Amino acid sequence: MAAVRYKLACARIAGTSHVDAAMPCQDYVATRNARGVACMALADGAGSRPHSASGAEASVKAALRLLSHHFDELHALGQSDSARVATRVLEACLAALGRKARTLQTGVEQLACTLMFVAHKDDRYLLGHLGDGAIMLETVPGQLEVVSHPHNGEYLNTTFFVTDRDAQAHFRIHAGEHARPSFAVMSDGTAESLYLRSSGQAAMALHKLFAWNRDLSRARMEGVLSANLAQAFGKRTSDDCAIGLLSALSLSAHAHEAAGSQQPHLPPAS
Repeated sequence: MAAVRYKLACARIAGTSHVDAAMPCQDYVATRNARGVACMALADGAGSRPHSASGAEASVKAALRLLSHHFDELHALGQSDSARVATRVLEACLAALGRKARTLQTGVEQLACTLMFVAHKDDRYLLGHLGDGAIMLETVPGQLEVVSHPHNGEYLNTTFFVTDRDAQAHFRIHAGEHARPSFAVMSDGTAESLYLRSSGQAAMALHKLFAWNRDLSRARMEGVLSANLAQAFGKRTSDDCAIGLLSALSLSAHAHEAAGSQQPHLPPAS
């Protein structure tokens, strides 16, 4: 089995609706690369809940801990009983939310958030998605696929949260195999630019993001993501925006910085 080198990057910005109201960004995204497992997770705090930003952060960190420590077990389980994987992830998140709620002296429901994650090890991946936003995959350069579409409730502006009593029933889990994939997780704010709702397809701009992620250092790539969230994606929505990228590369594939000092930018939002 060929060795794998991972490229991970993420960024988030507060939307204008939260900036104008002096509210924090309620999206949270983070990555981890440990024990041979690369993983990323993203959560979008419920806008109507006062502590949802804290809930999003706690849920993401809990999911990453679980995935990095128990990937092999969860991937094997995901092939036969995805509901049990969903239960394991939700239990970890709810335990973290319970601790945070006690610190904040509030109820767990006030920390409600969505959750999505991707983890990869060797040639196997595990992904999960509860709520809106989207998960996308590039198997070969330029070949994009939406592997998990936004999941809204009865109305477009409603969705599902980790604190919901029926969260497990709505939590999509998929265990699969692919040696060198690139994945993207994005909140609904970012999906306004990268998910074509009319066709259910990924926007081709995502291909450029994956290409840059393979070539640039993490520090520079996260600068690219932050700039494009602010200057392109943020122009299409007043909501918070967050995105995470994970690319699995052959160990022999050496990274190289794009020529020149100019920051790569996607075309302005139209």
